Amino acid sequence: MLKLVAQQLRQQVWQVSRISTVNHTKVTSCAPSGSQEQRAAKTSAIEITKALENWPEKLRKAGVGGIDFNLKCFVAHVLKRKFNTLKNYNDLRFTERQLQEFERLCEARCARMPLQYILGEWDFLDLTLKMSPSVFIPRPETEEFVTKIIEAYRDVKQPINMFEFGCGSGAMSLSILHALPNVRSTAIDCGSAATGLARENAKILGLDNRFTVYHHTMEEDRYVPGELINETYDLIIGNPPYVKSEEFPLLQPEVIIYENLKALDGGPDGLRVARLVFNFACENLRPGGKLWLELGEDHPPMVQTIMETRYEGCLRFIAGYKDQCKRNRFVEIEKIKP
Repeated sequence: MLKLVAQQLRQQVWQVSRISTVNHTKVTSCAPSGSQEQRAAKTSAIEITKALENWPEKLRKAGVGGIDFNLKCFVAHVLKRKFNTLKNYNDLRFTERQLQEFERLCEARCARMPLQYILGEWDFLDLTLKMSPSVFIPRPETEEFVTKIIEAYRDVKQPINMFEFGCGSGAMSLSILHALPNVRSTAIDCGSAATGLARENAKILGLDNRFTVYHHTMEEDRYVPGELINETYDLIIGNPPYVKSEEFPLLQPEVIIYENLKALDGGPDGLRVARLVFNFACENLRPGGKLWLELGEDHPPMVQTIMETRYEGCLRFIAGYKDQCKRNRFVEIEKIKP
């Protein structure tokens, strides 16, 4: 059923994208050149408020939420301005070329392409990260999760050896490395596109000397690449797939069509990958070290029960924490000292 819905939505997207490409080609093929192009751009400038007129209704009909926010992101991107510098659109204009770019972005959003993929970058805490299709988009609540970890280790002065599983774009590890210079991070991800993007983001941010990423799928008795089997860590973090299999048909089109569903599939109870991480922590987390996970809102009580019944003497449930929406989402676990 999910595959059928995804195929239908992809067909709709293809049709919209095709129309967009044809229209864009027609416009640009007639564009003047040289100084004539500059004069034409100047005379054909359009007020941004006028350029926006029909798009709120088009986006609404396409089922897009946060319309004003989306449009402001597109205007800022086209004008090469920071989002927070756009207080209003008074006296702002698009050139003809900028108008074409703005309309292309809006058409892609009407096709339910995620905003982050359209823009090709996204801010996460203090960093601007490159984004690309098929690599999981970090959510706002993940910023809360990472902030909790940073605050927990803010006053720690000794070196911290950290491990992240399922790093995606590198948002979590790189934000922690940026905030805490005494941390080194090793990460894995099952997607080659993700590991490449995380590596690229680390290099752009100048953090690649403290960040190493491997293309690897975590499996039972093969949690990490061979060269890392004997490594131990002070801190393990992750946002494992936690969407239950039965919940997939309820996901938004942006997710079903464009995102890597493997990064979301947590199995029947949403804890399939988390259980692998618990086993890995028992073997590779140093005594007194911490395991931090971002999970679904019904998972922390389940994790506490699992710790008490299956990992007694190895791992201890410390606490569950709520996000800004008052949902119990984050867990802190400690490796028990002998």
